[in-house]
Amino acid sequence: MGMIRFDEDEHHFFLEKTADKSKALEYPLSVSLQVTRECNLKCVYCSEVGEIPTPSLENIRVMVSNLKGVKRIILTGGEPLIRRDIFQITDYVKNMGFEVISIATNGVLISSYIAKKLKSNINYFDVTIDGTRKIHNKIRGCYDEIINGICILRNFGIPFSIVTVLYDENVQNILYMCQIADVLGARKLKILTPINKGRGKDIINRSLTSKQLLDVFTKIRNEKEQNGWTPRITLVDWDKVGEGHVLLIHPNGDVAASPVPSKENCVHIVGNVLENNIKDVWDNYPYKDNHLRKYVEESLYVC
Repeated sequence: MGMIRFDEDEHHFFLEKTADKSKALEYPLSVSLQVTRECNLKCVYCSEVGEIPTPSLENIRVMVSNLKGVKRIILTGGEPLIRRDIFQITDYVKNMGFEVISIATNGVLISSYIAKKLKSNINYFDVTIDGTRKIHNKIRGCYDEIINGICILRNFGIPFSIVTVLYDENVQNILYMCQIADVLGARKLKILTPINKGRGKDIINRSLTSKQLLDVFTKIRNEKEQNGWTPRITLVDWDKVGEGHVLLIHPNGDVAASPVPSKENCVHIVGNVLENNIKDVWDNYPYKDNHLRKYVEESLYVC
């Protein structure tokens, strides 16, 4: 059986040519664990729905133990760096032997102290920037603090990717985002689009059509070649990716397939990792193919 590997330089999985797809996934490639729903920003497209209490460190350890076997665990929120015990969490995750450990953060709270403490435990950070200072501050705020946080990561030699959520508000900024990802030294620029849940429902009608997204990607690909931008750039069209590619672990342990537009609030609860091992959940997971195709980037636009 061939293998699925993670490219540390460009932050993506790839399927070796000899791999048998039908046997490649005994476990999920990637899960996103919400260590809290609390956040210090109020992004206009935030897709989180409902308040769920922040889990105890002990419950986090139970969930992480039950996720063993997954290649990559992404610690997310809310804002994960709000947790005062984030160092203890990452120590535990590291000791569990996950191949790739990432933190998805808005970047506001990144300090030299945090970067130094997390460097040995984290493979890379995902940090979101949504456009120029003016546009970004309109969408989520704290542009200067976020740029400063990224510069701290760079100064400590910690790899990072940049995430941008694209809709009509910032589509004219997208080439700027490619340029700034290149200048800052991001390994990858991940361009997503809003999800129809939470505050995302308020702007979903401002999303780009599939044709518009293809036109945007074509422009990006041409400009990347012309300008010599170095980050890998991916663009998501949810219609192309299909339902349920993400396994999102809620703070109460629920495993939510996401996004699933055919279900209420775009999620499909398929199990709970406070109660079950992820292998038991995965064996009956109805969106395996979409998960694999997305994470080996077959269903994305990539340049």
